[in-house]
Amino acid sequence: MILTDTHLAEGIYDITFDWPVFLSQLFGFAVIVWFIMKYVVPPVKRIMNNAQDQIRRQLEESDAAADRLATAKAAYDNAIAEAQAELERMREEARADADRIILQMREAAAAEVERVRKQGRDQILQYRRQMIRDLEQDLAAAMLALTEEKVREQIGSPRSRADSIERFLEDLEALANSGEARRLPQTERK
Repeated sequence: MILTDTHLAEGIYDITFDWPVFLSQLFGFAVIVWFIMKYVVPPVKRIMNNAQDQIRRQLEESDAAADRLATAKAAYDNAIAEAQAELERMREEARADADRIILQMREAAAAEVERVRKQGRDQILQYRRQMIRDLEQDLAAAMLALTEEKVREQIGSPRSRADSIERFLEDLEALANSGEARRLPQTERK
């Protein structure tokens, strides 16, 4: 097999090399490459640069957002910790206030109980005194009534009357003889 200038291979494939077609295609390819480089590549490059800049800005914003998120999370955690500390402080103050109020209420209740107790004792003493007065009056009235009844019984019989009169007269005579009658002024003797 001998190669000729125009034929590259013989056989099934008949490949021939045609220089004018090759050069025209090469020229067309060069024009297309030049056209693409002149008119297509700059806008595409500009679009790609814009996209890269936008992606770069988005990455920077993402990093900044991540930093802000971390800062916000730290501030949130700090705020939560402060809120829990404040809540615990408020609970302690509420407990202290509740204990103080309970103590005040117990003191007030004890004072009220003591006041009611004293008032009750005073009232009981007052009722007791009143009852004693009432009982003394009732007893005096009963004694007078009983004495009056006994005296009437004793005086009611003629013998008792006579004995009473006799005793009275004897007492008067003894009184007159004792000298007490002399001490009385003259005006009273008459």
